[in-house]
Amino acid sequence: MNGEPRYDPAPAASRPLLAIAGVLLLALVFVLGLVIGQGVGGRSGALPTPSASPGTSVTPLPTPSGPTPSLPTPSGPTPSLPPDAPADFGLFWEAYQLIRENFVGRDELVPREITYGAIRGMVEALGDTAHSVFLTPEALQREEESLSGTIVGIGVLLGERDGRPVIVSVVSGGPASRAGLRSGDEIHAVDGFTVNNLAPEELAPRIRGDEGTTVEITIFRPATQESLSFQIVREEISFPAADWAMVPGTQIALLRLIQFSDGAGEQLRAARDDALAQGAQGFVLDLRSNPGGFVHEAINTASLFLDRKTVYIRELADGERIPVPTVDTLSPTDLPLVVLIDEGTASSAEIVSGALRSAGRGELVGDTTFGTGTVLLTYKLTDGSAVRLAIERWLTPDGELIFGKGIEPTVPLALDPTARPLEPAEVAALDPAGLAASGDAQLLRALDILHTAGVP
Repeated sequence: MNGEPRYDPAPAASRPLLAIAGVLLLALVFVLGLVIGQGVGGRSGALPTPSASPGTSVTPLPTPSGPTPSLPTPSGPTPSLPPDAPADFGLFWEAYQLIRENFVGRDELVPREITYGAIRGMVEALGDTAHSVFLTPEALQREEESLSGTIVGIGVLLGERDGRPVIVSVVSGGPASRAGLRSGDEIHAVDGFTVNNLAPEELAPRIRGDEGTTVEITIFRPATQESLSFQIVREEISFPAADWAMVPGTQIALLRLIQFSDGAGEQLRAARDDALAQGAQGFVLDLRSNPGGFVHEAINTASLFLDRKTVYIRELADGERIPVPTVDTLSPTDLPLVVLIDEGTASSAEIVSGALRSAGRGELVGDTTFGTGTVLLTYKLTDGSAVRLAIERWLTPDGELIFGKGIEPTVPLALDPTARPLEPAEVAALDPAGLAASGDAQLLRALDILHTAGVP
């Protein structure tokens, strides 16, 4: 999610704006956010040894007596290095040879895991925590599958906040959503194993599992200061990117965009045009708990409501700033619009929110968004693994960097801790009285704003 932008190949006709071949994956998992399912995950390999829990007694090892033994010098020829290698890069080979010759468990060493661990450490040394990452071939495949619209798991996306794993978004209608998990919940344990010290990509494999199996998730909910545990059955989750319903008793259409998977912009355009055909005079665009996805879908989505505007600004490593415009062929509507956002609104969803706010297109109602903003380019390695590096940042059309800050609503309004956002299908099943009593104060406020603007 900790998802951040990634470039992938894109047809020129639909993505003429990309100077670098590909598409930005704004994922939170990493803010990528990670979809916790069989379809996506983090890096594989050995997980860190859990630290002792509070109250655990740890006996210190005895201090050896006698002279301190000297370290052996690696034997054998010194490996050759590339001519442009850093002066101290030979230290890696020196350490690797020492491990191979002297580690007590050297017979059980897996060379691939040592190599992967070295690459992972090199990427982590960049300090771009939870954004630039190393992905094994398996992790890369699972992540790519996550944007297909079908996953197996509990249906959450993970991020990291203040060094702790946090649920960035909950997939609407998925098992986690039905169980009661929410955006902003901090994950403390999985099946009784403390995970406070795990990065999102390390936590993901512990939550994933086979369809039909059960996982216990223990969370802390800052909004209510509660510690809660949930027993959740993993399942295949298939969902459209977009859905909509006419709000009962009004001519206002609620458009819900779940994520920016491939084709999401076209699905939303179909929903918008269907609503227009049924007499919609105004729109509520619900981007709550939307973890992001492909940036070309963010451009397409913004282009449905903006005419000849800048969607976002690319800031390159050398400081150059490149405005990215809307797509002229998507026939935007100028009907009144209100956008719903919350702390689960991330990456591509923040690009759209920022574009609409900067253009003065409509009010943003809800909570401050998650705050992603690093552009990631995925470089595949020869064995199918990949290094995803932050190569640029994205800014709002006003030049505002929202990384770590988020997009602030123009109408701040938090939901009551006991309430939850309504889905379009639920809205369609309510009468006006039921809607008013639903507890979704953000949606109700959006409707009030549109009514005040003259939308019946």
